[in-house]
Amino acid sequence: MTTQLTIDIEQQLLDTMSQTELEQSIKEWLQRLHLRAAAKEIITDLSKTDLTNDPQWQAAREIAWQQERAKYVSQ
Repeated sequence: MTTQLTIDIEQQLLDTMSQTELEQSIKEWLQRLHLRAAAKEIITDLSKTDLTNDPQWQAAREIAWQQERAKYVSQ
């Protein structure tokens, strides 16, 4: 579902930027806003997950440690 919004833009801004530049800037801003909303949703989901007691997480963490430990531990 989409919602149509009307934005009032000062003439001074249009004199400084072309309509194409302005449209591109708004699209980029909306993409960042969409990413921010997705990040908030992910954070909410993660806060409901107890990774400390999750067997799959513990196994994945151990595998990652075995693969990467040489980078952090001198032998």
